[in-house]
Amino acid sequence: MKFDPMTGQPIPEGNEQPKFDPATGKPVQQPQNGPSFDPMTGQPVNNTQNGPSFDPMTGQPVNQTPYQGQSFGNVPNTPQEPKKKTALYLGIGAVALVALLVILLVVKVAGMFGSPSTKIEKALINTFKESSVMDTSVLTESADDLQVDVEFSGKADGVNVDANINYAKTKKEMSLTGDIGVSVVSMDFNFYMNQSKVCFDMNGLSSPIYYDFTKEKDGDLEDLLDGAVTFDQIDTVLKTLADSDSLVSDIKKANSKALATLEFEKVDSEKFEVNGKDVKCSGYVTTLDKDAVEAILEEYKTALDNHEEIVELVEELSGTDLEDMIEQITDDITDEAEVDITFYLYKNQIAAIILEEKGGDEIEILFEGGSFPTQNMKVKSGKETVYEVKGEEEDGVITQEVYQYGEKTSKMEYDKNSGEISLTYSDDYSGSLTISGTYEKTKGGFTLEFDDIEYDTYSYYASDLEDFKLTIAVTKGANIEKVDTEDALDLGNADEDELMEFAEDVASLFGGF
Repeated sequence: MKFDPMTGQPIPEGNEQPKFDPATGKPVQQPQNGPSFDPMTGQPVNNTQNGPSFDPMTGQPVNQTPYQGQSFGNVPNTPQEPKKKTALYLGIGAVALVALLVILLVVKVAGMFGSPSTKIEKALINTFKESSVMDTSVLTESADDLQVDVEFSGKADGVNVDANINYAKTKKEMSLTGDIGVSVVSMDFNFYMNQSKVCFDMNGLSSPIYYDFTKEKDGDLEDLLDGAVTFDQIDTVLKTLADSDSLVSDIKKANSKALATLEFEKVDSEKFEVNGKDVKCSGYVTTLDKDAVEAILEEYKTALDNHEEIVELVEELSGTDLEDMIEQITDDITDEAEVDITFYLYKNQIAAIILEEKGGDEIEILFEGGSFPTQNMKVKSGKETVYEVKGEEEDGVITQEVYQYGEKTSKMEYDKNSGEISLTYSDDYSGSLTISGTYEKTKGGFTLEFDDIEYDTYSYYASDLEDFKLTIAVTKGANIEKVDTEDALDLGNADEDELMEFAEDVASLFGGF
């Protein structure tokens, strides 16, 4: 197995056949040679060989890239399916995907429905709000006015990286400063972005550079790129990144309107295991069919109509307009495609979510609780348990193990008294990897420090990682570092000679590595 000397992450070598997400029935593409670790939390992400990825610390599913053209609830045994079933499978898959989105969106919208939906919304919040083993609330507690400083430092095999990311939401500013060192070569850099400009400076450049994405430009950059990328495209992307609040606001409104089209009905109570006991749980069901999907998609289309520039860019790059995209999705959904989603509640928490495809298998997501609701979880497809989290806390030591189809794939162990934490990932293909360190709650934030990494690989090639250390310190409050653009090169209005001189600077700079 090869490891990135800058980050310590395993480098994937080849792709496995896609595995299937138990909640959607869609295959997901997986790397072959071990896990990647989230630089903000130190947690493994998106690294399973046998089914969907789940966060071993929270028990929550990790987003995965969908593999197109597969069905929900029907895992094919061979690469080919009968043509007569293709439309039905595609339709069911689309409906199931929306079903999962609805489950997540309910959390974000309060009071949009009648009593059953309000109960479900509150239960979902209560179920997941205590699902974090460590306190990382500094990243979410003031979401409307988020100001945060993330200090990152790492070293491995002679490579040193130090960086600070500062973000102030209300001012719509962010900066990234740092230093990269290899042997005797060291480069300081500073990136800054606000509502109109992106700026960059690095030691070794003749001058800082900037790009103003709000003004007209007449430089030669577009010509030198031979039209592969245009000023209009660059401006659209940067405007969207710099001021995403209006887009997010419109999407939230679309969520509300889309969810308001759904109706919940009370169903008979059922018994489920919660906190080690079989308890009686109240149930509420909603049904997603072709008409429901069409209504939901129409609300999102209306929201995107207010953002013509980004829609036009997506249409230009994809070669398909938004109307055709929506029509293609709805055309693939057959009239028979239908999914019932039932929520079972116990003491203002979710005990189970049942997804039942018309004429297909039943998917059960079971929250069996413990010290917190997601400490023990199961995902079952029919009678088979495809995913399971087993957690416990004893004498201040929290342990959680993740199983895929009965095989243990990861383990997290955290001692609340000493702060020691270790994360282990293993599979039958690439062996195992363990990263260990400490977590400390600090004033206004937290610090994660990993200073040991061990791996046992079945690969024919492995590289020992020497002098490894990775530290992430998160603190409330932002210290934005701006770039002085008084004598900077304006990339949007620079002529060919200026651009070529800048390119030579960059080539000379990185040639030192």
